[in-house]
Amino acid sequence: MKPSNIFLIAIAGALLLGLGVWFGKAHNSPSVNKADEFPSATVLEVPVPLLQFSLSDHNGNLFTPNNFTGKWTFMFFGYTHCPDVCPTTLVDMNNIYHDLADKNELTEKKFGISTQFIFITVDPERDTVNELKEYVPFFNERFVGLTGDAETIESIARPLGIAYRRVPGKNTSRDYLVDHSASILLIDPLGRMRAVFSPPHAPKTIAADFRNIREKYTEECCISGDEKTETIIFDYRKEKK
Repeated sequence: MKPSNIFLIAIAGALLLGLGVWFGKAHNSPSVNKADEFPSATVLEVPVPLLQFSLSDHNGNLFTPNNFTGKWTFMFFGYTHCPDVCPTTLVDMNNIYHDLADKNELTEKKFGISTQFIFITVDPERDTVNELKEYVPFFNERFVGLTGDAETIESIARPLGIAYRRVPGKNTSRDYLVDHSASILLIDPLGRMRAVFSPPHAPKTIAADFRNIREKYTEECCISGDEKTETIIFDYRKEKK
């Protein structure tokens, strides 16, 4: 399905976020419930590390947990044939991106930590590299789409509390929907889930909360007594030069 067609459907159904919208409760990490401090976010007191994996981005390049090192990452799980939740959320992510970009805040000033936006498919059977290459840049050319085998994607999603299931279609075996969680995840510069932004999403509020989360936790990711942590960040800075 072409991005333009999906986007038209999204406009008509932008308020129908009930389709497949739930946040799985697979992770057991305690959260910091400080609504006044982070109105749109559930911040994890104990961040959840991502497991090792290997996926392909929408340009056919290898993507592993190393691609999270030294970056704050907004991450969303969805699929290109999604009629409403996914295009709506990607538009929200684009608005978050521009809220930060317009204020020259895509890069954190003190430690030079940048920000990236990731879309991971939950429908790898249909979402090939070429499909993602046509779909993801439609929303923002800087966004990265990821695909791979179904088992790998499930192994990434499950520990992060992302649930999804296929709903059979009426016509053919490839005519189906995928009910899935609609939360945007925030991954810290050490490749750990630090916060969750549950729907409905308010881009300006999320961008403001992200600034506060980043200010509060970036130093923890960059300066610690953990020699390995310091080495990771040092290597990242060296590569930037």
